[in-house]
Amino acid sequence: MRHVNVLIIPAAVCFLSVVFTVTGWVHTASARSGSEAAEGTVLAVGTASLKEGNPAAARKRALADALEKGVEEYLLRRLDGKAVAGQLSRFVQDLVPAARNEIANYNMLGEEEIEGGTYLVLVRVRVNEQTLERALEEAGFLREEGPPVKVLFMISRHASGSKEPVYWWKEPGTGEGLLPVELFLNRAFEDLGFNPVSRTTNAPEGDDAEAPDAELTLAEAAEWGRLCSADLVVTGSCVISGDLVSIHLQAIDVASASVVAEQGAQASLSPDLTGPERTRDGIERAVKSTAAPLADRIREAFHPVEADPEQVLLTLQGIGSFTLLQQFTRFLRDGVPGVKSVIQTRFKGDTASFSIGYPEGSDRFLDRMLNRPELPFPLTARKNESGEIVVTPL
Repeated sequence: MRHVNVLIIPAAVCFLSVVFTVTGWVHTASARSGSEAAEGTVLAVGTASLKEGNPAAARKRALADALEKGVEEYLLRRLDGKAVAGQLSRFVQDLVPAARNEIANYNMLGEEEIEGGTYLVLVRVRVNEQTLERALEEAGFLREEGPPVKVLFMISRHASGSKEPVYWWKEPGTGEGLLPVELFLNRAFEDLGFNPVSRTTNAPEGDDAEAPDAELTLAEAAEWGRLCSADLVVTGSCVISGDLVSIHLQAIDVASASVVAEQGAQASLSPDLTGPERTRDGIERAVKSTAAPLADRIREAFHPVEADPEQVLLTLQGIGSFTLLQQFTRFLRDGVPGVKSVIQTRFKGDTASFSIGYPEGSDRFLDRMLNRPELPFPLTARKNESGEIVVTPL
């Protein structure tokens, strides 16, 4: 009888071979480049599966993967985490694909077909920094921010089977620790560039002897905010009912005692967890769904455009793509004579707002804009009741 020895290579060994191959490439590339690495260049590894034994097609897909990763790496290096976190979906869906147009050149440093049906490429990507910087400014990722907004959280917790909600301002002098929802909100807003303030141990002067309600009026919330030296108070509730966590938040401007933003979210409790860990996990996921969009709306409210006789306010609505936004911004800056500056002040959904430096006034600007032969796309424009120009693509 003939014996045949079969060698089985575990998947982990194949994975390690990929790691060692890539590590070797990067080390060699770094040794070759040394201190000659130019500004605006990054190294990126692209991968693709070999389908139907077609190395040429796999190489092409791996190269495309490496170029996108290279651009993403450059953008993440250029921007800080707070700028990306506040506009994460726009960063991934709009900015990274659009930035691929700003690749100046690339060099293929290595490529290899490895066991397991994977094709690898190592690429040095060089981006056009000047035009990419302009794209970042147009998209609002480089907007200058003032001092961080100081925020106080006043969130009550309601749980099934519990008669009374739990909230710290009922007895502020007891020094009880943060509720999980408050802890997660503090962390999330700090990561997003806000300054969570410490809560006070004293009630505002003039309060009745009775314990304050869990639901605060706008005036009460603003008074607590002043007591804690906050610019903003985020009030609301975290309700745990059955297998569901529901959070509803209101952001209240302390100075005006008015609501500037509102947001809610829900999260199901994981069936794989039990006890307090299961509840904390659900609360954390609900907070993550709420924090970024609420923070974005707060930023818009706390960075209003002040009226200026030489500033024209314009809103572009119905934007179909990030490319259209770029084209229109460049047209405003370079295509309309007399424009001194173009600042994007807001981007939400399919709408972008601009403050345009134009000394001759909005009527003259509108006339000149509509009569330019090089409009970026067919559009209509009108002035609304407040004097703002509203532009809509046809």
